[in-house]
Amino acid sequence: MDDKWFKQQQKRVGATAEDIAQKMGRTRANVSNIYTGRQKMSLEWARAFAEVLQVPIDEVLKRAGVLKPVEARRVTPEFADSDAAPWGDKSNSRDGVYNIAAALGGARPGVDVWQIERGALSLMGYFPGDMILLDTHQSELCKAGDVVIAQKYDGKTGASRMLLRRYEPPVLVAASPEAADRRVDVVDGSNVLIRGKIIGSWRVV
Repeated sequence: MDDKWFKQQQKRVGATAEDIAQKMGRTRANVSNIYTGRQKMSLEWARAFAEVLQVPIDEVLKRAGVLKPVEARRVTPEFADSDAAPWGDKSNSRDGVYNIAAALGGARPGVDVWQIERGALSLMGYFPGDMILLDTHQSELCKAGDVVIAQKYDGKTGASRMLLRRYEPPVLVAASPEAADRRVDVVDGSNVLIRGKIIGSWRVV
């Protein structure tokens, strides 16, 4: 259980443990018990955390230590529509992927390996299957022209999508021949927020 990460997310969105507990009709003590490991993070609790903290449910499950990344993604259908997703334990190429990531500066906290799943930035040379390094510490330091991963949150359905975009303040833009990718999204810090900056990429052949 990465309780520090959860508390950082609470601070980011201005939420309290009570806010999370209220989603389940429970008390703050239940949230504290989850943080300390006395109570297991269930799928229902994970959904409540994800909604209040405005993060993908797979990230909640991963940070809670309940599921491996690849398993967590199976319970997160919105990733089917996302431009990229966290890299999981998929094959024998794991060691090679993480060795390359380390060589590119990814062997440190806050830098995660992701894989591109859609061609939203194909005209910039980012193709489905490519690996990318996401530096989450730079989420609030991004400037014009940076390539970022952003989360687009739907408050009505509770679903979210991860967008791979070029940041041109205050909007995110794609570089794709697909008409569906041409819409711009305004980074408002609530419905659309930047999760991190891409600091490296490579192609597995």
